[in-house]
Amino acid sequence: MHLKLKSLSNQVMVITGASSGIGLVTARLAATRGARVVLNARNEEALQRVASEINTSGGEARRRRRRRVRRRAEHR
Repeated sequence: MHLKLKSLSNQVMVITGASSGIGLVTARLAATRGARVVLNARNEEALQRVASEINTSGGEARRRRRRRVRRRAEHR
């Protein structure tokens, strides 16, 4: 089976944990290579800085607000 992938410039990547570590490096690298990135993380301030950094350097980044996920015990 032969798979033909689109170039990164034609992709939108959703990256969780984008404010630090592997998520941060992935977001920066993907944006540098032309992907549009949608960023998500728990640290809203750090996420804003990352998005601004990517947008200022010519990339396209958007932030998604973190939604609180309820634990099962809270549903009972």
